[in-house]
Amino acid sequence: MPIYKKSLKYPGYSAITFFYVIAFVFSASAAWAANREQSSPPPDAVRGFSYEYTVEEQAYIKANPRIKVSNEFDWPPFDFVADGEPAGFGIELMDLLAEKAGLDFTYVNGYTWDELVDMFFEGELDVLHSLSITPERQKKALFSAPYYHSKHVLVYRSDTRDLHTLNDLDGKIIAMPKGWSTIEFFRTHYPEVHIIEVGSSRQALEYVDQGKVAATVEQEGIARYLITKFGFTDLALSNWLDNDELQKTSSMHFAVLKSNPLLFSILDKALSNITLSEMRALKEKWFSRAGRKIGGNDVGLTPEERGWLAERKQLTYCLSRERLPYSAVKGTQPMGISSDLMEIFSERLDTALIPYPVASFSEGLARAEDGSCDILPMVSKTRGRQKYLDFTAGHSGYNVALIARDETPFIRGISGLANLRTGIVPSSNIFEKVISKYPKLDYHSVDSIGACLEQVSTGLLDVAILSLPQASHYIRQKGLTNLKVAGHTGIDEDLRIAVLKGNTTLHSILSKVVRSLENQEMEAIGNKWLAIEMAQEIDYTLLWRIAGIGGSVLVIVILWNRKLARLNREIASANLKLRDKTRELEYISITDSLTGLYNRRYVEKTFDLELQRTIRHKHDMSLMLIDIDFFKAINDTYGHQTGDTVLKMFADLLKTNVRATDTLGRWGGEEFIIVCPEINICNAVHMAEGLCEKIAGIRFDGAGKQTASFGVAGFQEGDSIQSMISRADNALYQAKANGRNRVEFLE
Repeated sequence: MPIYKKSLKYPGYSAITFFYVIAFVFSASAAWAANREQSSPPPDAVRGFSYEYTVEEQAYIKANPRIKVSNEFDWPPFDFVADGEPAGFGIELMDLLAEKAGLDFTYVNGYTWDELVDMFFEGELDVLHSLSITPERQKKALFSAPYYHSKHVLVYRSDTRDLHTLNDLDGKIIAMPKGWSTIEFFRTHYPEVHIIEVGSSRQALEYVDQGKVAATVEQEGIARYLITKFGFTDLALSNWLDNDELQKTSSMHFAVLKSNPLLFSILDKALSNITLSEMRALKEKWFSRAGRKIGGNDVGLTPEERGWLAERKQLTYCLSRERLPYSAVKGTQPMGISSDLMEIFSERLDTALIPYPVASFSEGLARAEDGSCDILPMVSKTRGRQKYLDFTAGHSGYNVALIARDETPFIRGISGLANLRTGIVPSSNIFEKVISKYPKLDYHSVDSIGACLEQVSTGLLDVAILSLPQASHYIRQKGLTNLKVAGHTGIDEDLRIAVLKGNTTLHSILSKVVRSLENQEMEAIGNKWLAIEMAQEIDYTLLWRIAGIGGSVLVIVILWNRKLARLNREIASANLKLRDKTRELEYISITDSLTGLYNRRYVEKTFDLELQRTIRHKHDMSLMLIDIDFFKAINDTYGHQTGDTVLKMFADLLKTNVRATDTLGRWGGEEFIIVCPEINICNAVHMAEGLCEKIAGIRFDGAGKQTASFGVAGFQEGDSIQSMISRADNALYQAKANGRNRVEFLE
């Protein structure tokens, strides 16, 4: 059976315009001619086609009627999933080969491209289709003639002026899908280009569009397809790249292991019997406007899962009446992020999702456990909940903050709560995480977030540990203008979909629809509800009921309502000031006052998050420590004011030359730190060398030319923050010992 499972976060693609050259080459080798002479098959062996199989090939077909073939979830127009079924140009080409060869193909999906390639070379798949030839792959596999070809181009933002050729990429960062043969080309021929490996072609384009990387390299036809489909209107394409070695990787083939030459011979003969009109029909179908619409927002459900949904007709989801911005009920109308999210799910699944109102979040957990409702839309995973719930991947997240009164000094994390009366809501996942780590905390259980904030506001409690989005909502709603964000816990939580443990079909369905969500969709929903001010509304129906009592009473009511409206406006204004003040305090709490860079505390927090993500996804990560050479001499010679100027200029130089995904901070004194996710040690060293050269090439106001020393460390299995910093620090020491103005590294 095919495995209908989808890789995290990125939905099935589709899209686009014109493809330039589709080259089809017919195979007619001497070996094939010799095979024709060996024997003639029985009349039914080849189903009436004009080519012939050898006796050995006929025996293979009878003994191996089912062949396992790769199927990606999200690489249109070649290979993806639509309506739970494999789809795309490559898939239909494979179907045509199967028909001509008298074979049945079983498509295996649910894996990333990199995983499918590994499965193929380990013998778990018989055929890998729609891939390019590399010398390494040719050592183990036989490749068909090319059935698609489109030249490689650079894809960059349209406001970029300095990218036209491969040489222009030296020292720059590009994104490439993991496992692609193009990556090996760059590592061999353009080692100065820094590569971030991403999950798909679409994600590579997103990185370029968002300014995270300078460019990506893609086949022109596919690039135009995806740009048109997903509306990357700020992206532009270069001319065809003038490099024969690179262009060798721009043709598509199918591959069979060398250990299975009979299967390759059978399929190669079938490919040679595909007519020009058949190939033209495939191209017209998949590369046309109509082809771009196929599977555009498909979730990838199997027919069995579709049938399961059809039998039930509707599903229920728990909706807390007072849990904004996540959920609420106004009259009979569901509100909040949950309800908007469930609307998207309902549309994608073509199934009614009905809200099941509950009084509180804890009641929602209980109703999910006893089966009263099918889905919990926004819940964090904890050990306790895992006993009775299964969770999807995270679809959004939030920070856990420390909320206190205005006069409270800045609190340095949960460890700074000693001797403070701390409020916490016991039904939240925060309670489980905090109390398990800090059992001696002087905490007080409060039934709800609103009550907890009120007790802090009135002085019954000193501080509350709460979800920042929910705390912000209740502060605005209740007009608690004497509260602020007084510190951060360092806890960042994922919100997930949860179902009753053992309901594997529903869990699979919801996992797929979560992975089909686009980042922009969740951002739009979050921005909508986090920005809404819950101002009170005047009930004008009351005026009409009272109108009959007398005009004087009506006037009093109108005046009273006007007073209420004015008070509401004043509260709204105060809330806006509170929000601005909170944002200002948050900014102050995470930045260095002199340079404007992130401070050490914030960098440590971000470093920890990136390290956990690196460990979880098995990605690359590197760290740089940078020290201005002989900085004490600058202060002694030119004075501390000039020293401060050098620090500011140095920080600005680093800021304009690091990636958007890097975290740059002042580590202390004249020492700076850069946390570099998704970059290996080799590329990080290249990046550091470029920075080192830039620093040495400028003049600092009042202090002339200066230099800096760099220590670089790459992530290793089992690393902690301390171990990576220790290696980077040792490398920095080596750089200073070896003469300064240089880069040293320790893997």
